[in-house]
Amino acid sequence: MKNKIGYTFLIISLFCTLLYGFDKLTSDNPADASLIRIGLSDIDSSSCKVCELNEIYYDSGCKRCIQDGVVLTSHVSNERLYNLGWSNDDGMYYGDNQCDGSKSFENTFSTINDTYYIEIIKNEQFLETNFYTDENFSSLQESVSIEMCSNPTNLKYIRISNEDGKPAGDGGKLYGYIDDIEILDNYNKKPTTIFSSSFNECIDKTCSNLWKFHNPEKIFIDIENDYLSFYSEVMGTNDYAHLKLDEELSDSWLMKFKFHINELEEHPHGKGILKLDPDIRQIILGIPALIFPFISYGITRKTKSNYFGIMMIITGLLILGSILFNFNQINLSMTNLSIGISIISVLIIILGILKIKVRKK
Repeated sequence: MKNKIGYTFLIISLFCTLLYGFDKLTSDNPADASLIRIGLSDIDSSSCKVCELNEIYYDSGCKRCIQDGVVLTSHVSNERLYNLGWSNDDGMYYGDNQCDGSKSFENTFSTINDTYYIEIIKNEQFLETNFYTDENFSSLQESVSIEMCSNPTNLKYIRISNEDGKPAGDGGKLYGYIDDIEILDNYNKKPTTIFSSSFNECIDKTCSNLWKFHNPEKIFIDIENDYLSFYSEVMGTNDYAHLKLDEELSDSWLMKFKFHINELEEHPHGKGILKLDPDIRQIILGIPALIFPFISYGITRKTKSNYFGIMMIITGLLILGSILFNFNQINLSMTNLSIGISIISVLIIILGILKIKVRKK
């Protein structure tokens, strides 16, 4: 009876090890998540050479480009809260050398089928974004403001980008469109319309080269529906669209646009084909895989079995192989845990060998 119980624990351990390894192997989730950034900058997307293929910041995307700018971000990671950012001679939303340039919404997050009518308002060093649920910009959903430490200047490019330069992987999906873009300059004095487009005048995907696109298959003008579509996935490319305004903006301006999400798939956050959260996977598969071999060995310690020893060795090798296979993905915070698991797997292998040696005697 004890032998059957011991074998049962070992079989469960081996089964959990295989499931854990299979689920972990299929959890190809990059650090970056699918996103779309919309805003204004003093440079166009194509001028950022440091984020091009084989360059220093390619894996980080164009957000590392030194620039003056204001940007709103919709993404599919963590709580999916919208984010407002600015920069002055720094990365896209990195602020400046005095303070951070990013602030998240508290209650408004990216959700499928949501439609927002958005205002981005800059008045000197005061930056504000308002989300409305109606086209008249009257029903306020949420407002976020930032007192900038310095003043982004020379803004003359509309920038839309997904910046997914990380190696291709399952970073979720974010599909949707942008419409009815309007920019008013000297907003607090005598407002003048600098740019306005509902895309219904466009006859091709670039609107007669008015817009510049890096990858027209991912960000383009949909001439059938008269809006600018975006398909954001982590594909190992930095896809973008930009348009140069006729003149630079002053220190006081208003940008308005319609934003809609057609399809959203959250970042898997380390989930594999079994769709288990990494912490849950560790509890229901990882812990039994590590503990059960010792329980089964203790129950059957007086039993001589060649097969039992071989099964323990296989289990230990599979656990150790999983650690070594993912060694380049292990960060500093996980190093001690990985070393501990490696030691446990080696002990399981040693116990399996001892079991075989006992049998041979």
